[in-house]
Amino acid sequence: MTEAVQPVAEPVPGQRPQRPAKLVFTQAVLGLQAMGALFATTFVAGMSNAGAVNASAGAIWGLGLWLVVMLGYAAGQQKKAWGVWLGWVLQVPMILGFFIDPAIAIIGVMFLALWITALRLGGRIDRERAERDAAAQLSGSEQLSSSEQLGDSEQPRDSEQAT
Repeated sequence: MTEAVQPVAEPVPGQRPQRPAKLVFTQAVLGLQAMGALFATTFVAGMSNAGAVNASAGAIWGLGLWLVVMLGYAAGQQKKAWGVWLGWVLQVPMILGFFIDPAIAIIGVMFLALWITALRLGGRIDRERAERDAAAQLSGSEQLSSSEQLGDSEQPRDSEQAT
């Protein structure tokens, strides 16, 4: 079964263009990871209060909130090429949380897997959208040229108008 390719509609004034899937996915992953880092920070602070972690509350909250802010900042910078690299770099602190508690590293590895998936799947969706749009533009121009040819052949000739 083949699908009919719809020509791309002209953008409606005032309507926003569709955002790239890669951008949406990476922003979502980093935003959720920022919340995960906040929860991990509260967890480590609780462990510190219980005496299971030997660190000051100021250091725990300072580093944890720094990571939360940086993840939020990186989510906002995903339109830039260096924003993606910043996202890669910020995957490391959660994985290094293994030295505090292995559960933090497990969460970090899960977010790393989500990050890789967001980059790969988002890129694939964006490529497929571009191919679909190019095909629609091509078929739209072919339809336009064939209708122009029909329009020329349907015009009565001067000799036919005289009769």
